[in-house]
Amino acid sequence: MINPLDRLIGWFDPKAGLQRAAARIRMEHLNGLRNYEGASRGRHAKNWRIAGGTADSQISRDGQVLRDRSRDLVRNNPLAAKIVTTHANNLVGPGIVPRAKTGDPAKDKLVNDLFDEWSPVCNVSGMMDFHGTCYMLARELVTAGESFLRRRRRRASDNLPVPLQLQVLDSEFCDWHKTTVQGANAIINGIEFDALGRRRGYWMHPNNPVGFWPATSGSNASAFVPADDIAHLFEPQANQNRGAPWLAPVITELREVKDYELAEGIRKKTEACLVGIVVPDEATDPNIGLIEQKGPNEGPPLLDMQGNPVNRMEPGMFAVMRNGGDIKFNTPAISAGVEAYLRTRYRSIAAGARLPYELMTGDYSQANFASGQLGLIDYQRFAESIIWHYVIPQVMQRVWGWFVQAAKEAGKIPLNLVVGVEWQPPEFERINRLDNARADLIEARMGKRSMPEIIAKTGRNPMDVLKENDEFFQAVDQTTSKLVFDSDPRKVSLNGQAQMFGDSTDGGGGSAPEK
Repeated sequence: MINPLDRLIGWFDPKAGLQRAAARIRMEHLNGLRNYEGASRGRHAKNWRIAGGTADSQISRDGQVLRDRSRDLVRNNPLAAKIVTTHANNLVGPGIVPRAKTGDPAKDKLVNDLFDEWSPVCNVSGMMDFHGTCYMLARELVTAGESFLRRRRRRASDNLPVPLQLQVLDSEFCDWHKTTVQGANAIINGIEFDALGRRRGYWMHPNNPVGFWPATSGSNASAFVPADDIAHLFEPQANQNRGAPWLAPVITELREVKDYELAEGIRKKTEACLVGIVVPDEATDPNIGLIEQKGPNEGPPLLDMQGNPVNRMEPGMFAVMRNGGDIKFNTPAISAGVEAYLRTRYRSIAAGARLPYELMTGDYSQANFASGQLGLIDYQRFAESIIWHYVIPQVMQRVWGWFVQAAKEAGKIPLNLVVGVEWQPPEFERINRLDNARADLIEARMGKRSMPEIIAKTGRNPMDVLKENDEFFQAVDQTTSKLVFDSDPRKVSLNGQAQMFGDSTDGGGGSAPEK
């Protein structure tokens, strides 16, 4: 780095100043003072502006702008909309299904049936069930970087299966500007922490401060809500307390690519406006033009086909110059390399959005089966990490605790019953389902995996599937025609051969080994 003395010497003798600076840089290399090239301060890094501070300080300063720009892109940019939808589909999709684990099948069924009855009416808006509520949270997680879910206790007179409902709150509900100290507690961007750094509560607005609310609703000042009543979903990419939009790394690039596409479209439209121009021809009598003029050098130089002066371009337009006698057609330029350029930019955006390029764009023209599968596997690992590290601990487990507590208080389940839960995220579908099914069968036969685990991956309760199969095949056995389905493993082997059972009067009793 050039110091003031080098600059002074360089002012009087530029050659001597340059030699001093170059010698100093070489000496720094020899002494090992510049082990990190990324920390160099040369001319290549001259315009690299950095801002120090913690993740919280950065989000506190820029979080609201990032959130608003991200939402604007999701509303108006097709790529941004596809990014949000694809992430939400894979994080929640048809739903993350809970299954009660009490150790007693009868009590498990009691709790599961109660949850299924409560799910359709769990949202305060009444417009979605539990899984739809979680899907909305996932969309806000990607769009705004965070979302809040508030517990709303209800009275017994509300006639709900469980006196509990859930309210989805946008990021703005948590008072972004409330950062202060109250006694031993610190409030950072609307989140209050105790002396040990634990979340004590949230300062929430009664209504969205950037939305509409009735003028008669009173003050919209934020008020304290205990942490036990709030589920805060966000991805802490650093030691932070509030989330940043997932589109943050690509906000600028998404806008620039859209501007480029718009400029390219305007250029093509402009070229298409002018079909041709009637130009002067030396062989034409200068006193006789295609459009009558007062004289050879009078009148506007360029007219349209109706003889009016040209002051704007229109699609399919012919222009006529004074004394025109020949026609020159417009030849639009070929937009070479546009597709390759956009594909390169899209790949960069997909990387920043943490999506495979093919999933984001729907363009599979340059992907083969192997590369597509590798991209999907890597993305599925990412989605599973978000599900198990953040979605389930931050939201699902808390909602389950609220549900069990409300059910006990309402007398729907015993007070002393310990109700655990097992969550089953949506299954990631594969293209080669047959190969996957064969792999599942082999792993189950060799003891590597259990059938309940394989069935649970589909989002179904294994015991429900077993009960359905049992009831179905019992009904089949009672039919007068004695139908035999290929899907009945009791009577048909995997290769389609009939399996030998006991005599026909025992209803398919003891089985004999397959021959």
